[in-house]
Amino acid sequence: MNAGLAKSSQRPRATLSLDLDNLWCYQRSFGLETWRDYPSFLEIAVPRILDFLDRLDLKVTFFIVGRDAFNPSNRSLLTEIAARGHEVGNHSFDHELTLHLQSREEIEDEIRRAADAIEKVAGQRPRGFRGPAFGLSQDLLEALAALGYDYDASTCPNSLGLLARLWHRSRASKIGSDENIVGRLYGSLKDTGQPLKPYLWSLNEGALMEMPVTTLPILRLPFHGTYLNYLADFSPALARGYFATALRLCKLRAVPPSFLLHASDFLGRDDSVPLSYLPGMKRSAEEKKQFMAEILQAYSRTFQVTPIGSFADELKQQQTLPRLLPALGA
Repeated sequence: MNAGLAKSSQRPRATLSLDLDNLWCYQRSFGLETWRDYPSFLEIAVPRILDFLDRLDLKVTFFIVGRDAFNPSNRSLLTEIAARGHEVGNHSFDHELTLHLQSREEIEDEIRRAADAIEKVAGQRPRGFRGPAFGLSQDLLEALAALGYDYDASTCPNSLGLLARLWHRSRASKIGSDENIVGRLYGSLKDTGQPLKPYLWSLNEGALMEMPVTTLPILRLPFHGTYLNYLADFSPALARGYFATALRLCKLRAVPPSFLLHASDFLGRDDSVPLSYLPGMKRSAEEKKQFMAEILQAYSRTFQVTPIGSFADELKQQQTLPRLLPALGA
């Protein structure tokens, strides 16, 4: 084994994923009626993100919204994701924030429609799912297990979940409508105690692996890309130090981090995209790209980074995971 491979194998595992929420998804979540025209920024974001990941030699899981995959104008953009060696995951068909509150039959239909559209453009059937805004319910988990999914990645044990929900409601009421901001969006106080390490849900339909979006061990504070960009709008040094602390805590607590990005993490105030109402949008696209490069280079130095599906496959082979019964908070 050469020195490079030996060094890589000594680093603990970590995963990297990106939720490809489109412009219309954000507009819908804030109650802006313009979402019904399905405006898109994918033609700007996708090539930029793929080139960025190539430069850093990173492969990630892209959670794709089914309606965007169904739109013929996005076909070449989304086909390129799989062509560059990335995993594709299911992020629902319509990115409806209340998906987890729908009936079992409605949820299954939504997941199946999204998977069909994604497979058609990417040539991969999604094996993993992430709910919009971390929405989760037993019916949703049972639907995933029945449909043969290998893992869910919707939990985010986040002590700021309630504040995030209140912020979202306040912002939506000012610029659009807050009617879709429901309970359990971004998780509940009870959900804060969910494990940070991968585990299995014990379900009527069988076991389903959960790959949580990681928050700071002990404090359970978020450190996903959008939160870091929000901090960096005030102080890039603060954001870098915060992220370094998160990585140290993950190593100390033997938590394999699952770091979450969004397409908006690579868009700036100088792009022709109306997203000023989102956190982390005060700097230029180039400033944000440079910052994200620093963050992800530090991540790669500390951990061996893979898409979520690759790590899930390893966990199936190497260890017995703890089992939990769904007891989701209100």
